[in-house]
Amino acid sequence: MAWVRLGTVVRPVGLDGRVGVAGTEGALARMTSVALRKEGQAELERKVLSAGPQGRVWWLRLEGVADRTAAEALQGREVWGRREEMGEPGEGRHFWVDLDGMTVVTTTGAVLGRVAELYVTGGVDVLVVRGPGGERLVPLAPWVTVDREQGRVVVDAPPGLLGDDEEAGETERNRT
Repeated sequence: MAWVRLGTVVRPVGLDGRVGVAGTEGALARMTSVALRKEGQAELERKVLSAGPQGRVWWLRLEGVADRTAAEALQGREVWGRREEMGEPGEGRHFWVDLDGMTVVTTTGAVLGRVAELYVTGGVDVLVVRGPGGERLVPLAPWVTVDREQGRVVVDAPPGLLGDDEEAGETERNRT
């Protein structure tokens, strides 16, 4: 079973041992257990008793974490879950783990590179694509289609997004 990073414990939520996890979405609600990891410390695996949204974070109630002090002790730990438990994200939605490493192409078939990272912006998330043309930032917007069957991300970019228009304009200016 593959483990995937789901977020980081950032704070306790309330007094009853719930922890707030940032950098994640609804996948936490599907987990039966999670691994809590922090460099230099032993990994902890805990059963998930319940989960829910709390503003910009998700709260988790974990087995063995019964009060605020226990929740505070988990701050800074990364939360990992099993990909198999995540299920399908739903129509038009994608889990980051499913995009990581996918080839990114334009509608004409030009290869831009591979998905290397994801920036969560609070608005439109941004894919970091690294390839022959260097690093490009591609917003996950309506002109981006994820084709999981083909294992690729297809970008139908508006003028200027990928830099091609600026390069064409510079070439045209040099001719005059």
